[in-house]
Amino acid sequence: MDPHHRRIELQSPADLTYLHNNIKLSAQQKLDLAIPASALPANEPDTFRPQVQQVVQDYITQTLSLALPSLAINGLDADTSILADAKTDEMEDESNYEPYDPRLAEKLRTLYRQLEWEHTRVAELRREAPGAAARAYVERLEGVRLERSEEVEKMWERGLEGLVDLGKVTEVVARVERAVKAAEVVEGMVLLYAGA
Repeated sequence: MDPHHRRIELQSPADLTYLHNNIKLSAQQKLDLAIPASALPANEPDTFRPQVQQVVQDYITQTLSLALPSLAINGLDADTSILADAKTDEMEDESNYEPYDPRLAEKLRTLYRQLEWEHTRVAELRREAPGAAARAYVERLEGVRLERSEEVEKMWERGLEGLVDLGKVTEVVARVERAVKAAEVVEGMVLLYAGA
């Protein structure tokens, strides 16, 4: 290779595979225009078209093989095994695309609209759910608080009644204490008179 010319820079081996596949696809389209498959009768096998396809594919592979010394992939020399890998990948995975189906396309659009609606609903729930949960919690707390306040009120009333009863008890205790003091006084007098 002439040192005065720069090499063609590719970023990865996938770039070369992409170029190889695009060249083959373009050649296949030109071949379809030049030799249409519908030109033969339905029951006759086409022997000419596969031969032409093979010659074209060999030409493309040979051209790319000759161009490899002028290519640099990620700064390194391009290896011929890349084309062999591309050829085996092509044999393993020939992507056949279905023709455009408007019903499937409409179904896909409907599914995307539904997905967007679901995303919107999730966003709304993220905005509204915390507030709704907080309100429900406060309402429940208020209900518990009301029940608890009624319970506390009843306990307060019972406590007041107990205090009133306790007031009666202290009155009885005071009477008993006075009776005990009176008994002591009487006993003291009895002892005094008994001793005299």
